[in-house]
Amino acid sequence: MSGFEGVLFAGTQAISVPVQVQPDGTDIVIHDTTGARRIGLADIVADAPVPGVPRLLRLPGGELIETGNHSAVESLWPTQSTINRTAFALESNWWTVIAAIALVAVSAWLIIEFVLPYAAKPVAERISPQIERAMGERALATLDRTVFRPSALSEDKQAQLHEKFIRLVAGERGANGLDLRFRKAGVPNATALPGGIIVVTDEMVETVANDAEFAAVVAHEIGHERGHHSVRLVLQASGLAVLMTAIAGDAVGLTVLVATIPAALLQAHYSRQFETEADDYALALLKRHGQPPQAFADLLRRLQRQVPNAASSGPLLQYLSTHPATEERIERAEQAR
Repeated sequence: MSGFEGVLFAGTQAISVPVQVQPDGTDIVIHDTTGARRIGLADIVADAPVPGVPRLLRLPGGELIETGNHSAVESLWPTQSTINRTAFALESNWWTVIAAIALVAVSAWLIIEFVLPYAAKPVAERISPQIERAMGERALATLDRTVFRPSALSEDKQAQLHEKFIRLVAGERGANGLDLRFRKAGVPNATALPGGIIVVTDEMVETVANDAEFAAVVAHEIGHERGHHSVRLVLQASGLAVLMTAIAGDAVGLTVLVATIPAALLQAHYSRQFETEADDYALALLKRHGQPPQAFADLLRRLQRQVPNAASSGPLLQYLSTHPATEERIERAEQAR
C-alpha cells in the first residue's frame, strides 16, 4: 500500500516534525527532513479509532506520530477489539448516532414513566418501618425549618382532636404506628409523611365544619400512608440508582434516600392514581366507622372555593397542596353513601 503523511512529536521535546510514513514488509520507514529510519510494525502501538479524531501511533522511546489517515492506520494496525470496531462503525454514521440518541431518550422516558413507578411500590413496601419513620422525621424537620410554624392550637383542642383520631383508627391495621401532629402553615391542608406521620395544619382544623369532615381529612392521609405513596414518590423522583440500591438493601442507598426525601417531597405532586387510592381507602374507612362519606365531598367543595389556585402558590404548596378538589373526586365521594 502507499504511504501516508503525519506529524512526529518527540517524546521529551515540545517540537513537531512533518513526516512521510512508508510501509515496507513488516516494517515502516519514516522519512523527515533529516533522513529516514526503519521501525518494526510490531513495535508500534496504534490507539483506538474515534471518528473525526486523528490517530496516534506510539513509537518505541515515547515518540508519537499523529495522522488523519484512518484507513492507512487501520490497514497496518487493525483494531483488535470487537467493541472498538463496532463503536467506530456506529459513530462514523450520523444516522446511527441520531438513532442511538433517540433510543436513549425513549429508553429514559420509559424508565421514568413506567419502570420507576412500577418498581417503586415493591421497594417501598420492603423498607423497614424504622427507616421509613426516619424518612418522615427528617422530612418533618426540614418542613419545620422552611414552611411550618409551631401550632397555635390550644393543648385542650389538640387533645380533643387526638382523641377523635384514636377513635377513628381504632381496630385498623397498624394503627399504633400512626402519629397525628399539628402545625401552622398559612393554608388549610394535611399531609402524610413516611412512617405514619400525619400532619394537619391549624388552618385545616379551622376550615373543617364538624368532626366528620376532620375524620375525612385524616382518613385520606392515612390512605396515602397505607399506600406508601410518599416513599414511592421519592423513589421515583430520586432516580434509578437510588432505587436499585434500595432494592439491594444497600445502607448507603437508604441513607441517600433519607437525605433526599425532604427536597423530593417539597417538589413533588401525588399522581391521580395515588389520590384515587387514598380516596378509596378514606371512603371505606369512614363507612367502617359510621362516618358519612358526604363529609369528604363537602370539605372538598369548600377547599376548592377557598384555595382554587393553591397548586401555583409557590414552593410551600408544591407538596402541601397536592389534593386538588376535582368534581370527579367529589362525585365519587357522594356516590359512596
